Amino acid sequence: MSLTLLIGASLVLALLYYLCPARVRWLLLLVSSLCIYAYAGLAGVPFILFTALSTWAAALRLGQMEKAYRQWLKDNRAALTAEAKKAAKARDKARRLVVMLLCLVVNFGILGLLKYADPVLSLFSARRLGFLLPLGISFYTFQSMGYLLDVYNGKTEPERNPLRFLLFVSFFPQLIQGPIARFDQLSSQLTEPHSFDLDAFERGLLLMAWGFFKKKVIADRALPFVSEVFGNHEAYGGAVIAIAVLLYSLQQYCDFSGGIDLVTGIAELFGIRLAPNFRRPYFATSLGDFWRRWHISLGAWMRDYVFYPFALSKPMAWLGKAVRGRGNAHLARALPAALGNILVFFLVGIWHGAQINYVLWGLYNGIILAVTALLEPAYKRFGERHGALVASRGFTVFRILRTFLIVNIGWYFDRCTRGAEAFRMLGKTLFMPGFTQLHDGTLLTLGLHSYDWRILAIATVLLFVVSLMGERGTDVRAFVMGRRLPVRWLILILFLYFVVATFVGEGTQSSGFMYAVF
Repeated sequence: MSLTLLIGASLVLALLYYLCPARVRWLLLLVSSLCIYAYAGLAGVPFILFTALSTWAAALRLGQMEKAYRQWLKDNRAALTAEAKKAAKARDKARRLVVMLLCLVVNFGILGLLKYADPVLSLFSARRLGFLLPLGISFYTFQSMGYLLDVYNGKTEPERNPLRFLLFVSFFPQLIQGPIARFDQLSSQLTEPHSFDLDAFERGLLLMAWGFFKKKVIADRALPFVSEVFGNHEAYGGAVIAIAVLLYSLQQYCDFSGGIDLVTGIAELFGIRLAPNFRRPYFATSLGDFWRRWHISLGAWMRDYVFYPFALSKPMAWLGKAVRGRGNAHLARALPAALGNILVFFLVGIWHGAQINYVLWGLYNGIILAVTALLEPAYKRFGERHGALVASRGFTVFRILRTFLIVNIGWYFDRCTRGAEAFRMLGKTLFMPGFTQLHDGTLLTLGLHSYDWRILAIATVLLFVVSLMGERGTDVRAFVMGRRLPVRWLILILFLYFVVATFVGEGTQSSGFMYAVF
């Protein structure tokens, strides 16, 4: 489905949503979501239905088992010894664990088979299985498994209505590329009969327009240059490669966050608030801060379901105890966190793809975060000795630029198709810059004409200004919404005119989102 068709369909659905009876509005969302998903790829429908219904059934079974155990314990409490209670609790936990693990293994197994079978097979053979990769399979699988784990851990009550749970999994805006929602935050919003609110509707339109701007004016315009340089990097010097990496940084951010803005705005048309997924990541002052601002929902998922269970596991507790016994209290605390960061970013790299470049990219980030955790006392001592410097605005800018550099080095591995290519391109950037290509006309032969460079520069400055305002605490949408109705609609119309007049059309290299097939 093209971007303009998605926007048009969303506006029509929003109109129908408020016209139909309140009690069936959530059913309209469900039917519409499934129809849109089927339109995007009919063959993917069985997969999302299986994930939703298997997770719903497993979670419901977990709830029933927990309820039965509590009732049995209540009925037999007086006759049970402490040892009998402990044994019964262990048996109940083991049975529930089997149900939970079976559902996890089956659904993550499907994701792994569809997403990684061909890349792994390519290491040994030229054959391809050609499996379909359904739209948004990683997002709805992670979202469903997060719900299952929350039910297993007693954080969420299981949903009894399979259709309501199916809506939670298939709600069409978030299927495009997230965010990965939590059941307790989203499910009630989906089934509430929201009333029409003009201000909320306008806020949604503003966010949709901003997302469309980031995607079609910036991301798709930068794409041809990025594709050409990364696809033929042998022909270009390190300076051109560095520009391509910077444009990829801009393209990826505007594609991903622009898509999130768009789908968040679409959800707001229906009175539904999705969790934030980006918070101006390129203003981050450390790599850890960057990953708390970028793809927030995936980071939170990994933190809650991978990092904490691993860092607080018995093996890590034994490791910490052994290190503490040798007199190093800080290392005992930091080592589980350091290893947890390496594990998390290894998995995040695999989440992007089974190719070695993604594994290297994940390990690059994980190792830097691990080293940062281990060196925390040194950073603390530096802050104590140079408090005035650390608190200065200049040092903050230095930390932002340092983080930006670290992140962009990582993008070499993320964008290259092979790990060896990333190292070669890094080497050329450092040692063979080829500065003559910056002024001999080469930059105008890589998919961007002088008009495109001017539009890209203007749009990037606008993006920077709005982001800086947000970083300083100004809600730009609230500022616009605070104007009188004619003024804010004039702002919206003028902005849309600029977007339509300068956006890259649907017939270019990319009209879809980078993360739609994740």
